[in-house]
This record gives sequence, structure tokens and C-alpha cells, in this order.
Amino acid sequence: MPTVQTILFENVEIDVSNNKQLFIHPIHRVVAEEFPVPLSFAVLSCAYDLAPGRYSCKHTMFADDRKTELISFTHEAVALDQAGGGMGFRTTFENVQLPGPGRYWIRTELSGGVKADDIVLRVEGVKKGAPKLNLRA
Repeated sequence: MPTVQTILFENVEIDVSNNKQLFIHPIHRVVAEEFPVPLSFAVLSCAYDLAPGRYSCKHTMFADDRKTELISFTHEAVALDQAGGGMGFRTTFENVQLPGPGRYWIRTELSGGVKADDIVLRVEGVKKGAPKLNLRA
């Protein structure tokens, strides 16, 4: 049975020593003092146990109602020649305006009828000057 997993990252950089992608800081929550707030982030979706065929992927960000589309991107189809294979899709969104606190949904849709997933990004507001938590070691 095909499986799709999606993770959000703060950024994607290239390691100059080996030319590989580095996914920086997984995120599931954003805290802001003022709205609207611009948000830049990367979406990584990996699909596993796929049947042979051509697959495209669409990443879409929705407001809390899951109907109001804020932004989307569709990747060109990629061919998979053997059964049981997998592939990954990365989308980078820049300066997406989030109008206010709430839940925002990132939907991953894979072509070919493969069930994908919706993940939530919580956006919270704090008062200006409120103490900030430093969760990094």
C-alpha cells in the first residue's frame, strides 16, 4: 500500500562540500507578534511503495476552513519504472502572508489516486514584548 509522508522545514540549504540538500529546522508551530506575517518555508513529501507509472505532486496551503487556498505548487510528473519504488518532492514557498493566528493546513496530493496527507501548522499570536522561550540547546 502506498504511503506519503510530509514534513515542513524552515529552510533548505545546499551543502557545498557534497552538493546535497540540508533541511533546516523542522517546524510545526509559528509564533508572531503582529499580523499579517510573511512566512517562508519548505515542504518535503516522500512517497513509498508506489506502483510503476508517472507521478506528480501538488502542495497546497489552506486557511483553517481547509477551503480557502493561500498558495499552491504542482510538480511536473516523474516516471517510476519499478514497483515498490519511492520518490520525494520539495516545494519552497516564499513570503506567504498569514492573515492571523489559527491553524493552517498543508495538503499533499499525489497523482494516480494515491492517498496523501494533510498536516497542520499552528500559528499563534503573542503580545509585543512578551518573554520569548528559547527552545534551542
